[in-house]
Amino acid sequence: MRIEVDIPEGILGDYEVAHYTSETTDNMWQIYLDMKNEIHDSHTVLLKEGCTMPIMQDSQAEYDEHQWLWTHATGDVLIGGLGIGMCHQPLIDNPDVTSVTVVEISQDVVDLVWEHCAKDDRFTLVLEDFENWEVPDGMEWDVIWADTWLIDNSIDNYDYKTLIRNKYHTHCKDQTTVRVGFWGD
Repeated sequence: MRIEVDIPEGILGDYEVAHYTSETTDNMWQIYLDMKNEIHDSHTVLLKEGCTMPIMQDSQAEYDEHQWLWTHATGDVLIGGLGIGMCHQPLIDNPDVTSVTVVEISQDVVDLVWEHCAKDDRFTLVLEDFENWEVPDGMEWDVIWADTWLIDNSIDNYDYKTLIRNKYHTHCKDQTTVRVGFWGD
């Protein structure tokens, strides 16, 4: 079930929200569409200068990469990364979700997306680096979703996941069932 977002096109700093179609001439985008068997006519994408692929897009493949979140979302949810706000509507529609805290590192992404993405009074935005954020004492969540990108290329994906789990596991309400998920899991 693909989730389409309605974020207007725009550019701020190194970030851009664009609307790609099957006619978009970005070669990497076409390779991505072919790899994922995407057949939709248009996608909203978040681009960053210097990244060869979109950071996030409202594609079926992106939705599938969030399956862990859709399966585990309950209670208070912490999300690392705003992206294009694609995961917001399923959380709004989930009656078991009581709050959503989104931590985003880039003010430019916030300025491009936050005003236009789906959200309700359960959503809170924190402008911080998810990897280095000093979580205030007493803050805990039932589910933590790290839809963040590895900034330090000297760390492989496995070590990055370990670093994030170690950082956030003490902020899980249920210490016996640490629920920290990652895109693509």
